[in-house]
Amino acid sequence: MPFTLAIVGRPNVGKSTLFNRLVGRRLAIVDDTPGVTRDRRRGEAGIGDLKFAVIDTAGFEDAQGEGLMARMRAQTERAVAEADAVLLVIDARSGLTPLDSFFANWLRKGNRPVILVANKCEGGAGDAGRLEGFRLGFGDPIALSAEHGEGLGDLYDALAPLIADKSAEGPAGRPADKGVGADDAIEESEEPRALQLAIVGRPNVGKSTLVNRLIGEERMLTGPEAGITRDAIAVEWRHRGRLVRLVDTAGLRRRAKVVDKLEWLTTADTQRAIKYAQRVVLVFDSADLLEKQDMAIARQVV
Repeated sequence: MPFTLAIVGRPNVGKSTLFNRLVGRRLAIVDDTPGVTRDRRRGEAGIGDLKFAVIDTAGFEDAQGEGLMARMRAQTERAVAEADAVLLVIDARSGLTPLDSFFANWLRKGNRPVILVANKCEGGAGDAGRLEGFRLGFGDPIALSAEHGEGLGDLYDALAPLIADKSAEGPAGRPADKGVGADDAIEESEEPRALQLAIVGRPNVGKSTLVNRLIGEERMLTGPEAGITRDAIAVEWRHRGRLVRLVDTAGLRRRAKVVDKLEWLTTADTQRAIKYAQRVVLVFDSADLLEKQDMAIARQVV
């Protein structure tokens, strides 16, 4: 399994911007509005010759119960459980907050290595806030600017030994077999590329619930609230031996009802998912009559 790094932190510290920087593409929606990310998103990342998987997470809130914020927190907890190491991001310009400290205390109870990153340090503007990060007890905070790509060399230095330790282990923590050379490698048959399948429809018709049912786990955030999904999130699913790339998307409303910038971004993300899909599943609510918006989405797919 590849080395997996989870990016965590309170809302609006730049986690998704850093995720996009590491994967080299604008996969995650980025906006100044706090709490844009809700589901956890996985991507293949790299810094120089280091290759690893990275998970973007929702902003961590001290929330309990069954509400949306509590379910978002559960998604972040699952991401940390899947990861080999955690990248804790703080906003150096805002300085340390009680929520940063709460999150750090929670991470300290786990058994994952934690790398502390002070984001938004471009031009030395966040020096004071970065120094406050020492109070969290995770060592020297790495000064970083995810937006401008500054400080990635220091992040490389922090990740390299962790990835090297992971690479030196085989399954179940056993040392990897180093006795197999290139001449001894078994040539594997090439598998067909994954079928790209997008799940689309109006808000709150059950798209994320359908994806969870297909893959057999609570991977996507679901609930009674409309418009929970914002990013188009892709997950791999194997059906009858064939690899399928399922893409869960945000619900599409009538264009006249889309008024704020964030919804425009989520709509554009869904439209890209439709454009690049090889097959599209259109979901509608059987309790409602077929609505005009269902037909509009179908026409867009066609």
